[in-house]
Amino acid sequence: MMIVDLDYTRRYLSLQINDVICWWWYYIKEISWQLLIALLAYLCVCIFLYALLKRVDHTAWQLPGPPDRLLLVTAHPDDEVMFFGPLVYWLTRSKVTKVYLLCLSMGTCPTDDLSWCPGSVLAGGDKRRIDELWASAKILGIPEANITIIISSELPDDQTVQWPIDEVAESILQYIEIYKINAVVTFDKHGVSRHRNHISLYFAIAALCIEKKVPPYCKLYVLESVNIIRKYIQLLDLPISLLSAPYWYLVTREQKHTIKKAMAAHKSQYVWFRKLYMVFSRYTFINTLQEVSALDLELDLQFDED
Repeated sequence: MMIVDLDYTRRYLSLQINDVICWWWYYIKEISWQLLIALLAYLCVCIFLYALLKRVDHTAWQLPGPPDRLLLVTAHPDDEVMFFGPLVYWLTRSKVTKVYLLCLSMGTCPTDDLSWCPGSVLAGGDKRRIDELWASAKILGIPEANITIIISSELPDDQTVQWPIDEVAESILQYIEIYKINAVVTFDKHGVSRHRNHISLYFAIAALCIEKKVPPYCKLYVLESVNIIRKYIQLLDLPISLLSAPYWYLVTREQKHTIKKAMAAHKSQYVWFRKLYMVFSRYTFINTLQEVSALDLELDLQFDED
């Protein structure tokens, strides 16, 4: 019968564990230096790109044309500045593009009728939110007459509710046809924050595109959604952003003050976590856009079904 020396076994296991710990500690130190060097090199690339892009003309990477009349479709007041600030900043300062804003809700739904009227607010709603939207748009450079707000019980401000696609699509199409819109910009299928109201806007323009209802003179674009890490690293996302999308709009730190001022105009919404968002989010620094085509949509929908 074999007698096991427990003390010897304990010492042996202790030595083995110490060897493993020492080896991993050495490995981690070596890797840490390499990671640190890589991060410093990446940071230098980001700073170099930012400094370079501050001094060059961005026109070649902006929307082609540029479009004479662009319609920005948002789900809520403050979307225009929280997510589309750089795009709006540059377009409103362009001598070529006239920017229109179509906001699909005000956060309250006092009526059952889907009514809309360019340059006005219908069916009640939260007057404070309306005033804040107009104040923000004024800072960004969007004329009050170019702002349309829809208020309907069918379009509640609710993260869990997907809006009726047909009604939203019809409102967008009507606006395109009346104002001869050359380009429409809205959220992509992830809605930046996966807000279902945002995603509804994407499916609305997707339906128009697939059903071939969009006039030939109008192009559709969506704002690129990114993962949670990229969303909040701002400058560090610059190289990836430039490589990931054909069209982008970048603001400098000085120009970003205008966007922050416009967000501050939404006084009822400008709470502490949105203040942090304005500091760290890439969407207050750069917007990357993708063009929407019927073929891409059909392939995308087929892939989702599979």
